[in-house]
Amino acid sequence: MRTRSNAGADKGVTWHQTLWALPSDMRAAVASLISLVLLASAPASASAQVPVVGWLGLSSPESAEARGWDTFRQGLRDLGHAEGRTLVIEPRWAGGDNARFPALARDLLDRRPAVIVSPCGPALKAIREISRSVPVVSICADPKNFLGEVATVSRPGGQTTGFTFLAPESAGKRLQLLKEMLPKLSRVAVLYHSGDDWDHYWQEMERVAPQLGLTFSKAPIARPEDIEGAVAAAVRQHAGALIVFPDAITVGARERIAALALKHRLPTAFDLRGFVGAGGLFSYGPDFRDLYRRVAAGYVDKILKGSAPGDLPVQQPTRFELIVNLRTARAISLSVPESLLARAHEVLE
Repeated sequence: MRTRSNAGADKGVTWHQTLWALPSDMRAAVASLISLVLLASAPASASAQVPVVGWLGLSSPESAEARGWDTFRQGLRDLGHAEGRTLVIEPRWAGGDNARFPALARDLLDRRPAVIVSPCGPALKAIREISRSVPVVSICADPKNFLGEVATVSRPGGQTTGFTFLAPESAGKRLQLLKEMLPKLSRVAVLYHSGDDWDHYWQEMERVAPQLGLTFSKAPIARPEDIEGAVAAAVRQHAGALIVFPDAITVGARERIAALALKHRLPTAFDLRGFVGAGGLFSYGPDFRDLYRRVAAGYVDKILKGSAPGDLPVQQPTRFELIVNLRTARAISLSVPESLLARAHEVLE
């Protein structure tokens, strides 16, 4: 490239030629100055490797989980990050198939991520079978699901932290909401996976139910094929409503559960919004957008800035939301009180 000299040099003289015409000591000083100017003006990615943030998703970008994905990315932007400039986010989605996690984790770890956001359980297991050192911000139903990666919730130690989303106190709140919707309700059935530990939920329900004049019966399942029989048994036992605890089986069968409840005209209550979108009556549970913004994005930002995952406490929900499906209420001829609808964070019509 040719440049015009400001000192009256000939038009054909390049800056390289001008530099080499200088004495050697001056030439070295000028060359160093030019390098510093070029480095300062270069994009961040040219002067330092942009950190990679991994994301392992349980379902797909089109699922309800994508709300958390979008909120997570917005949370990073709110903290001053710009994708492609201050970080690169590499998403991998399992499409609802846990068996895909080992290959996805391998592919993601080949990108040498600075930190990974991941569900716990099979996804976290797949990561840790390959790497014990990569920091992970994990999304867990309960602290026990961290697979021993967390010493205590206040000080996890190691390379894993994150947040939990099941709150035992919400189990009692769902009973209260059912009673408010159905003042004559006396018996509730609970559909749950028998292999999971729900002790904290049972304890809270046993505390609250007598205060509301309610009793509840258990409808355990071990496989998806058990669901229809469990719901039919609840109907035979004269249950007036159905509460469903969330796990991999019930989440995967949420549309079938909603259809069976509709068939038997059973009002349904859930922890997670996805059940309501599938046709359930209402959910009362954690505000996942708050958790993905406050914890997932916030902890990724802290780790990228040098914080150790083991020093970041496992967070629990602090905000809860009520979602009501009025279409389902009308289908079972249930009139939802206006006072309850006024408190709902979202009403599906």
